[in-house]
This record gives sequence, structure tokens and C-alpha cells, in this order.
Amino acid sequence: TVARESVAGQSSTTHGYSSGGYSGAYSNVIDKFSFTTDGNATDVGDLTVARTYPTGQSSTTHGYSSGSSPNSNVIDKFSFTTDGNATDVGDLTVGRNIGAGQSSTTHGYNSGGHGGSFTNIIDKFSFTIDGNATDVGDLTASKYAAKGTQN
Repeated sequence: TVARESVAGQSSTTHGYSSGGYSGAYSNVIDKFSFTTDGNATDVGDLTVARTYPTGQSSTTHGYSSGSSPNSNVIDKFSFTTDGNATDVGDLTVGRNIGAGQSSTTHGYNSGGHGGSFTNIIDKFSFTIDGNATDVGDLTASKYAAKGTQN
């Protein structure tokens, strides 16, 4: 709905989402588009903080946007079944941006990034219980601007 760069991506089984980003200013927009019907995206809600370079994670029921510039540690969560605004459900261990987002069936991960310097941190947070992330390991090297994946 708004042309912007450096967004986070999330996916349900039926829709794709883009959240945050930059278009002359930091954005808090959550856009949704259908996988089954071609058409334009719709603005379905807002993140709790306008941000650029967040990472995206997806559970079966919710989208997550974590970290961002300027070095935020916020983990936002929004519903795939009901359009609406995100809620702040926890914090990363270190505020950072330009990381990679990954998803398993039970947890979201935010790895690498830049928070004043390059980092190799791998943070993990639960999809079933809202709360802060924990540092569960390190990448083999400090990285930023990497891409993520989901299970």
C-alpha cells in the first residue's frame, strides 16, 4: 500500500505480509496480500514502532517482526486470522538491525545483524509463550544483511 524498502516478510498458508520498512521515513505499516487471488495488498494494521530493516518470522497463526533500525530489540506479533495492530511481546537480547529471520514450527530466530557493530548472535523466542528471546548460540562469523528462511 506504500512503496518502501527494507521490510520484513511473513507468511501464513494463504497470505503474504510485509511489515515496517522505509519510504522517506520509518514505517509501521503491515501489508497483506493473497496467495490465491491476484490483486493489490491491503494495509491491515501497524507495528508498535515504526522501523526499517526488521527481520520477519512466521508461526502457523502469527507473524513476527523483530529488531530494526535504529537498533531496536522489540519483538512484535500480529495475527494471521484477524487483521489488526501488532503487540510488543518481548525483546531480543541485543538491539540490532539488518539481521536474518528464521522460523521453525515452534520458535522464531533472529541471527546476526548490526547493533553498533556486526554481531554473530543467534536469538530464539517461543511462538507459544510470549516473552523475551534467549541467546542460544553464535554464527561462525559476524554477519548482517543475510536472508532467512522458515520451516
